[in-house]
Amino acid sequence: MTTRPVDPVLSMALFVSDASATHDLDDTTIRDTVHHTLEQLGPDECYARAAQAFGDHPDTALPRIQWARELAARAYTPALAAA
Repeated sequence: MTTRPVDPVLSMALFVSDASATHDLDDTTIRDTVHHTLEQLGPDECYARAAQAFGDHPDTALPRIQWARELAARAYTPALAAA
């Protein structure tokens, strides 16, 4: 799957959220999760936690960021996702 460009902070917020990558999240849930995470942590803390995850667990961080990028792109560019 090709990931469409999306603001990286949206992907990072989903990446560091407590959302499970094993559940199929709808676009509204993704946007709500991203909004809540950014409200609670802010962009800088999201990036810091993502960096820590890549440092501590690079083997699991890579699939999770790929998951987060795909879902964020779908949720924030619905017209493109349908194409």
